[in-house]
Amino acid sequence: MTDRLSEPFSQLIVEGQTEDGSRFRPSDWMERLIDTVTAYGADRRASTHRFAGQDRRRRQIAFLQTQFIEGHKCLVVDARLQDANPQAYRYLLEFIRDNRLCFRIVD
Repeated sequence: MTDRLSEPFSQLIVEGQTEDGSRFRPSDWMERLIDTVTAYGADRRASTHRFAGQDRRRRQIAFLQTQFIEGHKCLVVDARLQDANPQAYRYLLEFIRDNRLCFRIVD
């Protein structure tokens, strides 16, 4: 299942459940992950990159949202995060793989 993460997508919907059907803990993992990912990156100072500097966190949060989908709390990842912060994007995909989280790809 996790090798599907290399497929192109417009959105990635990550569920709070592992591949073996267990609920992923702690219950606030999505909020913690968003906080971690939005602070992730080699340079958090101002630079010429269009998604760097003071606006980095605000813009990256727009690419990561918690939503209730079919009654389940999910993390919705916009593929534009890859351009905004490649390091954070890689970290997020590794987190999904390492924790064997269920996900759906939206084209």
